[in-house]
Amino acid sequence: MELSNLEIWAIVGVLLLVAELVATSFFFMFFGLGALAAALLTYLDVTPDLLSQLIAFSVVSVGSMLLFRRQFKEMFFRKGEEYHEMLNERAKVSQDIPAKGEGKVFYRGADWIAENLHMEAIPKGEQVIIRKIDGIRLMVEPE
Repeated sequence: MELSNLEIWAIVGVLLLVAELVATSFFFMFFGLGALAAALLTYLDVTPDLLSQLIAFSVVSVGSMLLFRRQFKEMFFRKGEEYHEMLNERAKVSQDIPAKGEGKVFYRGADWIAENLHMEAIPKGEQVIIRKIDGIRLMVEPE
């Protein structure tokens, strides 16, 4: 059984999109979209020969990557410091936090990893104030 150009472009497009799920680099996705666009254009008989299909693949892949890759990366790889609504809020220590060490605090219905910003230990049950956020880690100090 011989595959047509349409089937080959569709298979390559799907494989590249699956590769993007594993890689999460926002690189393969654009080439997968380019291959699927080439398959669609071949189906619509806009690109009947291999050269026009390769041009369509290249233009869509590179063009979409140049236009959208930075926005996708910024959207999905934000830094934790952007969440300011938790700053200066109070939380309750649910696991002792040693001096300059890690423990846990209970905040908004969940336990969070907390790092003590001060040189004194904070015992369980004490109130703390959230001063900084680093990903899923809260930097706290005694109230």
